[in-house]
Amino acid sequence: MKKSYEKFCAGVYSFLSTVIGCTLCIFAVFLIGIRIAEVDGNSMYPGLVSGDKIIISGIFYTPEYGDIVAIGRADSNNNSFIKRIVGLPGDEIDINFDTHIVTVNGYVVPETYKVNAALSEKGDLTYPVTVPENCVFVLGDNRDDSLDSRFSEIGFIKLDEIAGKAIYRIYPFGNFNIYK
Repeated sequence: MKKSYEKFCAGVYSFLSTVIGCTLCIFAVFLIGIRIAEVDGNSMYPGLVSGDKIIISGIFYTPEYGDIVAIGRADSNNNSFIKRIVGLPGDEIDINFDTHIVTVNGYVVPETYKVNAALSEKGDLTYPVTVPENCVFVLGDNRDDSLDSRFSEIGFIKLDEIAGKAIYRIYPFGNFNIYK
């Protein structure tokens, strides 16, 4: 009887220590910068649509051109918004609304991910603009349905407001995608 009780206690201890260990590992991963973000709206259409869930990582992240990032601001009710980095600190951004061409430092930005070439939503900035230090300039892929850096309401994004870069789309399950 005593041996079966000790065996039972050892099994319970093993199970509980495994559950607690796994819980702590998951907590640590989320604590250091792996998170799940949900896309709200169609500003990143067709690559991402409202309801898509993506894994973002802020671990050792340095912004690069073309990165899809989740941006979190204190005034946004803890919701992040998803955009693409077009300009880095010190870059001169120019948008020609007649030809629908975006240039960074005089070079045309290759934008194969856009849903359309139209850029009818000009925003309230005057171009060209220079991206301030410690900031980035972001645009949605679906330019005519995106509130982004073209509008002073969003403006330049401070580097510390970037929650992380999109790594994987995990939902919907049939549309899994890896972002580089």
